[in-house]
Amino acid sequence: MTLKVKPFTLFLYAVLLAVLLLGWQVLFKNKNPRDLTDLLEPLFRKKSEWTGLITLWNVNFIECGTGSNTRWLNLQIERFEKQNPGVFIDVRNITPSRVKMYFQGNERESLLPDIIALPVYEDIIPEGLLVDLHEFFGQEDLKRLNPIAYNHVIRNGRMIGVPYMMGAYAILFNLQLAHESGVVIPEGQLDFAFLDSAVRAMTFTEKKGKTEKQYYGFCTYSTPYSRPLLSIIYGDREKIVNESAYGYLIRWHNIGALPSGMMDFSYNQAWDLFAGQGKVGIMLASTRAIYQMRALQQSGKGFEIAVKALPYDGSGMFLDQVAAFGILRTDDRIKLELCVSFLKGLLEDRAQRELKTVGMFPVINGIDDIYADDPQMHQLETSLKNFIYGPGDEEALRILENQYDRLKQQLNVQGVGH
Repeated sequence: MTLKVKPFTLFLYAVLLAVLLLGWQVLFKNKNPRDLTDLLEPLFRKKSEWTGLITLWNVNFIECGTGSNTRWLNLQIERFEKQNPGVFIDVRNITPSRVKMYFQGNERESLLPDIIALPVYEDIIPEGLLVDLHEFFGQEDLKRLNPIAYNHVIRNGRMIGVPYMMGAYAILFNLQLAHESGVVIPEGQLDFAFLDSAVRAMTFTEKKGKTEKQYYGFCTYSTPYSRPLLSIIYGDREKIVNESAYGYLIRWHNIGALPSGMMDFSYNQAWDLFAGQGKVGIMLASTRAIYQMRALQQSGKGFEIAVKALPYDGSGMFLDQVAAFGILRTDDRIKLELCVSFLKGLLEDRAQRELKTVGMFPVINGIDDIYADDPQMHQLETSLKNFIYGPGDEEALRILENQYDRLKQQLNVQGVGH
């Protein structure tokens, strides 16, 4: 028996097909293949062998330009959960002091997370509790990592974590004070001779009637996980210290260019002197200061700044701004592999480029110029090649910390005062 289709029915089918084809073209006009793959991928996704909750303790040992990594991290988690149906990552934002409490006491391992942020200087988490991740990374994977970032997660030959972002320090000039003091900031790389002249020029006392206002040429801060001064006290393997920079700091102290108590300043104390009170000509700080000043300017406050990379004499610099996650021991192999898969996803090119959204830099070699449209951040991005030492280099760190303690004693600052 021959199936007969009415002409009107054929017409309806033709119209429906035309609408579908036209709608497809309109919907995906200007879409790239990755967008289409992301849209269609759920149709072909296979359910994970293991389902459940992966817990992650996110500790801001490293502050981003925008304050925290939350926005960037949530985006990576969203992608991972889409790729692994039934697997969820529960993030708990926790303070460094809270982390110490868990590992200094007799807390049950059942209360600990699966993935945890690693501190910069302290070994808060017992090394034996962290999984050695070397078996999950081939030589080509490791070669892609910035050496400072890789060394940061190596302990006794074991890879105790995965680095995922880096920060940088910068020299910030108060352009109003610079102009009033006759300081002309040069193009290109700064040297300590210029920095010395600028610091001296912007150190002065302003008298108005019976009141005096002291201006300081230079200011920075020191926290348990961020020590900007270590980035300019650097040198070669024999003596990881730049005696020139060290000597300038002593001289600046002697002429009153450094606020009293500076070596004990928190970031907020230094920032208040620089941005709040406008009493500092030059601040050595992380990228957080750049983004905070931009936010002030957008609200009609703040002032114009110039941003420059740190002076560099060719011998290699120290950087402590490396963020990493480690995985705590588990007997569940499938769950472990899912944790590793998540951390590997943080190193994908797309994820690393998206660090721009939080004012940070990639740890993967070859991902360059993500700040090509941001001159202030781009010069810091370019300067990262000058840093070759980090907290993972134990001998370098030991020498630097000894020099830092010596500097603090020589500046002889107690307490906080202005």
